[in-house]
Amino acid sequence: MRFSLTPKNDVALSAGQLLIEVSNQVVQEFRASVGKGPSMCKTYWAGRDMIVVLLKGGFTVAEQTLFDAGQKRTVHDAQHALQDAMEERLSEIVAELTGRPVVAFLSASRQNPDLRAEMFLLEPLEPDSPLLEKPAP
Repeated sequence: MRFSLTPKNDVALSAGQLLIEVSNQVVQEFRASVGKGPSMCKTYWAGRDMIVVLLKGGFTVAEQTLFDAGQKRTVHDAQHALQDAMEERLSEIVAELTGRPVVAFLSASRQNPDLRAEMFLLEPLEPDSPLLEKPAP
């Protein structure tokens, strides 16, 4: 399976290369935005229309200190705000690499174990996909 990088680029990535490049660019974006990147990042296809990026070891020393002091909610709220702030750029990365628009971004994180999941629902390949159906009124 091959995916184009962008419509204006003739270079194509294999499915495995694409996943590695998504991981690399997501880690770079976390380093640029947070000042610290995860210690592990792995990207997976979840069906034909979803990419899931799992990250481990991305919490800062400050976040861990707050968590250890019982401020779990504070850390959660800060993580949620950070994910909201990064949504547009992370979605742009995935859209550029896959050549498909991201129609939904979902994000979740846990402090213990230190894991984060960034999920990108891509525009479905089939135009009659149930994912595009509007709910009944």
